[in-house]
Amino acid sequence: MKKVQLYIVALAIAAVSATGCKKFLDEKPLTQVLVENYFKSLNDVNASMAGVYGAFQEAMTGTGSGFSGYYHYWGESRSDNFDKGQYGGSVDLELTMNQLTSTNRTANWTVLYKTIGRANTCIKFIPQAQQYDNRVTNTIRDNSIAQCYAMRAMCYFYIVRVWGDAVVWTEPYDDYTQPSRIPRSGKDSVIDNQIIPDLQKAYSLIQKNQTANVWYLNEAAICAALADVYMWKKDYNNAVAWIQKVFAAKGPLGAVLSGTSGANLEPSATWKRLFTNPTATNEAIWSINWDFTYNDCACLPISIATSNNPLAVDVSVHSTWKTRSGDIRPKWTYDTLTGTGHIDKVVKYYNITNNSFPTGTGAPLANTYNVYLVMYRLGDVYLSYAEALNKLHDKTNSLKYLNFIRVRAGLTALDINDASIATEDMMEDVILQERQYELFAEGKRWFDLVRTNHVKKIMDPIITRRQISYGSPVTGFGDDAGKILWPVLRQNLEDNKALKQNSSYN
Repeated sequence: MKKVQLYIVALAIAAVSATGCKKFLDEKPLTQVLVENYFKSLNDVNASMAGVYGAFQEAMTGTGSGFSGYYHYWGESRSDNFDKGQYGGSVDLELTMNQLTSTNRTANWTVLYKTIGRANTCIKFIPQAQQYDNRVTNTIRDNSIAQCYAMRAMCYFYIVRVWGDAVVWTEPYDDYTQPSRIPRSGKDSVIDNQIIPDLQKAYSLIQKNQTANVWYLNEAAICAALADVYMWKKDYNNAVAWIQKVFAAKGPLGAVLSGTSGANLEPSATWKRLFTNPTATNEAIWSINWDFTYNDCACLPISIATSNNPLAVDVSVHSTWKTRSGDIRPKWTYDTLTGTGHIDKVVKYYNITNNSFPTGTGAPLANTYNVYLVMYRLGDVYLSYAEALNKLHDKTNSLKYLNFIRVRAGLTALDINDASIATEDMMEDVILQERQYELFAEGKRWFDLVRTNHVKKIMDPIITRRQISYGSPVTGFGDDAGKILWPVLRQNLEDNKALKQNSSYN
């Protein structure tokens, strides 16, 4: 094996697609620039940071063709939000029937390790740019490195939630003498010794009290990520502490997020602005940018298009959500009409109205719309806060934050004596139901079910119904809890002989 020379051309090329970093787009692709000759100017720092965001954008949204983004596959396709669509193939059937195999392309973690690798390179080498260019101030250096630590943590957080144990890389692979085949570390160790320290380091470095740029991992986004990790650990005290730090940060409009009332949320009338124009709402925290003039089609598995998608809105959602009296969200979230060419379309991220949504040859082209996938927003944080407070036996304040979301959605506030929330477990179920609707198609539902140990409870009847519909043997979700994880892709196992397959897929 030849010495790995870390050609930064990959980062520069990624800068062309990382349109969340507008000023970075002035960077021209470099050809075969060795790392020791790079990171010598502010332009190099900007281009390399664009490469980090571009790699994550590729992982979540895709490469601009096909259904290559994993945001909805990892976060929702195995949940009760989506079923296999009319034109779904074996990939989608395996996901929606809990029949994953090690050849399913969604089991590929390579795109996340690409992002981790770029983040590692930036963390190590960005500081050296100060020696050559005085425009690289301490603030620029620290903000850039903070984002890289946070991005690395987010990638490992996805890996832990999807596959469990993870191979941990914290240095750029720039020397062939480094071992390239290393085993996975335990998921709990990765969370405690890698993800949380990375996010805490990011928070210590990021510039505070700044108007947030929604396309970047800003102060509020880092705090929201830490709260998310602590919710995953069921450490509700720490989750609450970091949520309160979210509230203390500023949003994209320069106002402190505050988190004190429903007035801090985007108003009902302009709720959809959160998805079609997140820079124009202070509720937005972190979204993934997209520009079809550079990136081409944001071809999501539930996107608008002239053809049908591999996934469709599950009938359990379609038959119940739109019947909730007063709820403004269904018609702004997915095409609620019945029949082929409708319920496989999520309109949440598109500036169109459900009532005039055309299908077939008259549909708008998916490659003429920008899609801004949401990573974190204040409404999400409110519902996490409600869940954490409920677990800490503070029903009054838990209900307050739940009701902020319900009222904004056009629903009646629940009374504290309402029979539907009589117990802590019932309250949790109501909060999770509200998270399903409020955050539909935002990559959260599957992780919510796993985090709260609700997978079998929710998915057993759903999968049983699907099995009956498809004429398959009726087994429900099954009794193997290990099937909650994805298998490691066979190609990944072949590339790294030190890896072991998740036991349920041996």
